[in-house]
Amino acid sequence: MRLGFLCASAALAGGLLLSACSSSTGSSSGLPSSGGQGLAMGRSHGHTYKTHLMPGVKPMTIGCDYSVYAFCFYVVPNDPGPYIETGTSPSYELYNNAYIQKVGQAKNNKKFSTYFYPDPGNPTYQYITYTGNTPKKAKSVKFVDYYCIGFSPSDCTGTTYTFKLGIAISPPS
Repeated sequence: MRLGFLCASAALAGGLLLSACSSSTGSSSGLPSSGGQGLAMGRSHGHTYKTHLMPGVKPMTIGCDYSVYAFCFYVVPNDPGPYIETGTSPSYELYNNAYIQKVGQAKNNKKFSTYFYPDPGNPTYQYITYTGNTPKKAKSVKFVDYYCIGFSPSDCTGTTYTFKLGIAISPPS
């Protein structure tokens, strides 16, 4: 009897976890991350997608508020990357968009430029260039990457976003 109750509880918890990861409309929603590993997964229009940091990109594990950001990472000044890869299976084309703002400001930050290649594509990669001042030491999240994943061109227009990514600027090595 007790074993059956534990199994039913585990199944219910797993179902709740899966429903927490999904967004049926593709609109903005908080998605759980893998606890600082630079991975976010979700659903949009019935399709599952996965977004993760590219190899070599340094994840920010200390000072990242996972209740706000899917994951956080460091951007190296004047290095366009790519920083992030998004893909889906089976192979549906993805349409992406992003804009980057300083934390607490409602305007796009002119020190950043970002684009996706290929767009549309699967997988697709986000390139980010930062041309501002380089900090002398590592700091916390200073910028927000409002990242949108879409399955049609109209999914990622204007200020639509799927999730927020925290950005800190990498000091010189």
